This record gives sequence, C-alpha cells and structure tokens, in this order.
Amino acid sequence: MKRTFRILLAVVGVLVALVILAMIALPLFFDPNDYKAQINAAIERQIGREVDISGDIGLSVFPWLGLELGRVEVANAEGFGDEPMAEMNSAEISVKLLPLISRDIEVGTVSLNGLRLRLARNGDGRSNWADISEHLAEGQAEAAEEEQTDAPDDSDGEGGFTLESLQVGAIDVKDAAVSWQDATTGADYRATGVKLSTGRLVDGEPVRLEFSGNMDAPKEEFAGDFNLITRIEPNIEDQFYRFSDMSLNVLATGKAVPNGKQQATLGGNGEFDMAEGRLKLSGVSLQAAGLNVTGSMDGTGLNGEPSYSGRVTVKRFDPRAVMRELAIEPPATQDSGALSSVGFDAQFNADNNRVQFKQILATLDDSSLKGSAGVANFENPAVTFDLDLDELNVDDYLPPGSAEQAQTEKPPETGGGTQQEEAEIDLSGLKDLRLDGKLSAGSLTAANINVTNAELTVKARDGVLTIEPLTADLYDGNVRVTARVDASKDTPRYALKGNLNGLQFQPLLKDVADTERVAALANMNIDITTAGKQVASMKRALNGKLGFDLRDGAFNGFNLAQVIASARSRLSGDGSADGGDGLGESENTPFNRFAASFNVVDGVMAGRDLNLVTKLLEASGSGSYDLAKNALDYNVSAKVPENASGKLSDLAGLTVPISLTGNLLSPNYSLDVKSALRGAAEKRLQDEKAKLQDKVREKLKERTESVDSEVRDKVKQGLRGLFGGQKKSADESADSSPDSQ
Repeated sequence: MKRTFRILLAVVGVLVALVILAMIALPLFFDPNDYKAQINAAIERQIGREVDISGDIGLSVFPWLGLELGRVEVANAEGFGDEPMAEMNSAEISVKLLPLISRDIEVGTVSLNGLRLRLARNGDGRSNWADISEHLAEGQAEAAEEEQTDAPDDSDGEGGFTLESLQVGAIDVKDAAVSWQDATTGADYRATGVKLSTGRLVDGEPVRLEFSGNMDAPKEEFAGDFNLITRIEPNIEDQFYRFSDMSLNVLATGKAVPNGKQQATLGGNGEFDMAEGRLKLSGVSLQAAGLNVTGSMDGTGLNGEPSYSGRVTVKRFDPRAVMRELAIEPPATQDSGALSSVGFDAQFNADNNRVQFKQILATLDDSSLKGSAGVANFENPAVTFDLDLDELNVDDYLPPGSAEQAQTEKPPETGGGTQQEEAEIDLSGLKDLRLDGKLSAGSLTAANINVTNAELTVKARDGVLTIEPLTADLYDGNVRVTARVDASKDTPRYALKGNLNGLQFQPLLKDVADTERVAALANMNIDITTAGKQVASMKRALNGKLGFDLRDGAFNGFNLAQVIASARSRLSGDGSADGGDGLGESENTPFNRFAASFNVVDGVMAGRDLNLVTKLLEASGSGSYDLAKNALDYNVSAKVPENASGKLSDLAGLTVPISLTGNLLSPNYSLDVKSALRGAAEKRLQDEKAKLQDKVREKLKERTESVDSEVRDKVKQGLRGLFGGQKKSADESADSSPDSQ
C-alpha cells in the first residue's frame, strides 16, 4: 500500500512538472498572432460585424494566464459612416492559474487604453449597435437550444463550474472617449479623456474608485470637466452595495452656461440592497452658484412599487447673489433690502402617484411659511396645501414706484391703458387645475392694504376656481368675501360677494390712495357678477349690487357749508366770504351718516338713495357711474335747515343742487347757488305777497266792522227820530234783544 502511494505521488509530481514545463514552453513555441484570421472570424461570427485586430497579441501562461491585445477595430453599421463603431489602442487582462484549482478567480490589473466608442441613432430611430444585439440574442437562443438537446436525462447531480471567490487586482482605463449622436433629436454629446481607476476589487471589501473626463455638447455650446472620487464596498453574493465619501466635481463652461462658467460639487453616502429593493442616501450635499442643498432619502420597494421618504434642506442664501452668479439681473424692488435671504426645509414622501411635503419651513427675508403641501396623480395633478404665513409685505418686492402708482387717485394704466384693458386674460391654467388648500396669514400687505388674521380656503376643479371664504381683520374691522371664477366655458364668468364691517375708513384711504379725505366707521357690501376675456368686456358685463354706510365721520379738506356760503357770496358780490372758500387742509365737514346703495347693470352703477346728514345740513342724491368709461354723473341736493344762521341764513330752508362729474376718485363738482337764490327770491316774493294779502284782508275786515257799526248807529237814530220817544221801553227792550240785532 505504501509503495502504491509512493508511485501515485511520483506520477502526480511528474504530471505537475510536465504541466509547468508546458506552460513555460507554450509561449515559446506558440504565437497567437499566427491565428489572427481565425480569431477575427470567430469574433465576427459572434457579433455579426467585421473586426480587425491589427495590433500584436501577447500571451503569458505562468504564473498568470495573461492576454495582451494591440489595436482592435470593430466596423460601424451600414449607413453610419466609415469610422469604426469601436476601437482601442491596447488592452491587457490576466488570471492567476493556481487559485483556479480551488475555483477561486484572481484577476490581475485590467487595463484598457485609447478606447473610442461611437454610438449613434439614425433618422429612423435605429441604433448602430442594434444588429449586434440581435445577432448575439440569436446566438444565445441557439446555444440554449443545443444545450437543452444535449443535456443528459439524469439532471439530479451537480455539474458545471461554481465560483467560490473573485478578486480583481485593479481596473485602469485611460484616454477613453465616448460619443452619442441622435439624428431624431439632433443631439450631439461627447466624452473625452475619460479615466477610470480602482484599487483592489474583493467582494465585501471597500475599494477606492476615481472616474474623470471631459464633456462636450457643441450644439448646446456647453463643455465641462468632471471628477468623481468615492469608496465602494460591493457584496456581490448578497447583492448589497455601499458607497461613501463620494465627491463629484463638475466645472462647466460655454455660452449655454450662466455667466460662462459654473462649478458644482455633489457629495454623500449611500447603500443599495438589490435583493430587498432598497436604496438609502445620507449626508447628500450639493453646492452650486452660491446654493447649498443638503438632504437624505430612503427608498423601498424598488423591485416592485417604489416609495421614497426623506428630507431636503436649502440653507439660507442670498437670492440676489445667486442671480448675479447665474448672470441674471436681480429685480429692482421698492425695498432695497428685499429678496436678500431665502431658505427651505421639509420632509417628503413620494411614490409613483404622489409626492407630499410636510413640516415645511420656508423663509423669505423676515417672513416664514409653515405647513404641508402635496401633489397626487401626476398625469392629472391634484394639489393640496395647508400653509401658515406669519407676515409678508408683497409691495416690498414690487418694482420701485409701485406704491405711488397704487396710491394715485387716477386709474393705473401700466401696460398701455386701453391696450391693457383689451388684452385677453389667460385662464387656460384653470382647465385641468385640481386644487384644494387653505392659507392663513398673520399679517399681509398688498397694494398698500394691510390685513391681519387672514384665512383663505380655495378649491379648483373642472375649470372652476372658488374662494369660500376669505376672512380677515382689516383696519379695526373685518371682511368676509367669497369669489368664483368659472373658466369651464368659452366665456369665463366671475362672481364676488362680501361684506366689510366696522372698518376705519381713513387709514384705508391713506394706504390705498394716499388721501385722508374721509374719516368714518364704514360698513360695505358687494354682490356682483361679470363675464369676459378682457378687462374692458368684464367692466361692461358687470351686474349686481353694492352699497356703503359711513357713520360718525367727516370729510376732510372740504367744508360743504362754507363752500355753499362762499358760492353764495361770490354770486352776490357782497364780499362777505371772509372765512374762505371751504377748501383746504384745515377744512372739514363732520357728518352723522353718509350712505348709498347702487344697482349695477351692464357696467353702469345707478343709485337714488344717497343720504348725508351733517350738523348743519342734510343731503340726498341720485345718479350713475359708468365703470367702463370711468365717468361719474351724480346729483346731490343739499338742504339748508330753516333755522340756519350766519352765512347760510340767506339760504335757510332752501335746497342747493350739487353736480358731480368726471373721475370717481377725483370728481369735478359744481354748485347751482343761482337756482337756490332764485328759489329764495321767489320764496321771499311769495312771503311778501302773502304778508300784503294778510294786511289787506285785515284792513278790509277792520273797515267792514267799522262801517257796520256806523250803519247800525244811524239806523237807530233814524228810527228814534221817526217814532219819537213812544214806546221807549219797548224799543230799548227790542234793541237789546238778539233778534233785533
């Protein structure tokens, strides 16, 4: 037995020696370059494309089975030019032989130099590698069919080669270039000077990877350099991959790049579990153009229905500096300090059907916005939000002069006046808009109007946008408004209904029109509808009702009684108007009530119930205002009380007509004092005539009574003379009786 064992050992030793000698001798007696034609033919049969191995082929056997290739070219597909689809200057790969005995593969450094890969798609949408893919697929199908045919009936036993481990010394790719040209889109992208290098690749152990090169897009006038460095830890058996300390730097130049040159850096860590379908990113950071964005993400269900959650943060930055960095001229604003700080932070959840942001914190200068927002069904997006704004002055972000323009008493004509009114309002965005949200604001200023504690509920669906309601505190009062925009039909329709209660009118006018002409506690109501695509047509289609009721206030800069008195004095020319004409900053007309209501028909407001009650007089009025023409035509009748004294005494008890015309906010007015004086003269004439008639009647009465007395006396005397003193007692008795009288 021992002798047999020694013989076997001797035989094995001889065989091993012979194998080693063969491996050493093989490169000496075998030159693979003598078989280039056969090698070319074999490769061509596999890919269906002409191959040219023009460089030398080097072969080493022990202790590494190595292959060195010189220049190799793979012809391009027909119709894609004469340049090869792929070519390389040299390549090298080697495998250590002895570990193969234990089914371990140890690969040396894999090197590739001068790779040129030209990928393209023609006008018909066919790529220049499509025929290779088709040929390989056919070959694999045939091989699978043959393997199935030749397979033994008993397949219970194990067979084939199983890999125990794989190691690669390194990967070294130098001076590679890849181009992509697409005739269907005109795209032309190129990567040149590409380098890829790694350390030792062992399953389950981290390895350093560096990838760099140059990018070029001539048609887009864009070029850039990129450099990626990271550590990768592959676990092929468990299908788990991890990368860390990733740093990707990109330097872009060209006319298509803002400011001609930009640099961006992306970093982070990540894990990818292919078996579980899970991706995790942490410590992600992006720095570019003055922006610093950080975030994290956890993705699950990547093998089926993926979903993602995470957080994204945009650290506070200066928008003006970012715009300048991107060659964008920062907008001029009313407040020079506006638009100087912006930030954003939120958590998110997303899947194939929706994305939801929660715990939002967005900042703009001194303003902050909190809440949640989301979008569902990306094919027909439905937007939801619930946001809370602490404070915002919109006017600070408008162009300089906007506040003055907003406060002017004349209607603004920015954009060209008539041209602006006739311009069509685009409501196409409402057609497919689905919106359901709520917005609250602690303090909001727009067009110089400040509202507090505002809440807005808005919905949009099927081309209809509704706001119901908008509530807010406004200048010590409150407002409640509902609105509706219906863009579902060819002609959009609008509706607005609301009330203002307990409003301090003077500060509102100050902020809106820079005037303090009216101070009062105001109540207002509005219920109007309109339709149209242009502002002008909307004005002409305005219908509904509106009204106001101002209490316990005053008209400042205007003394109605003094204006009437001054007009009276100028008309009479008596020079008694020493108190002025009733106009001026110190003048005012206190009133107890100033109210009116209007019916609006086809853009014309008409009312007949104006009521003004002041301490010195009362007024009523009627008339109209044409909104489309901005034309006021209103008549006011001011009644002077009967007990008026002083400068109004000449008009006591009279009604003075006042005509208002022109611009609504700055009307022209005229007083018809002449008619009032004519009425006063006619009244005095009537009074004098009545007095004269009374005197005549009194005189006639007195005269009649006197004549009657004289006649009676004479009748008595005549009777006495006729009858003498006879029957005196009887006469006296008859004279004193009622019948005789």
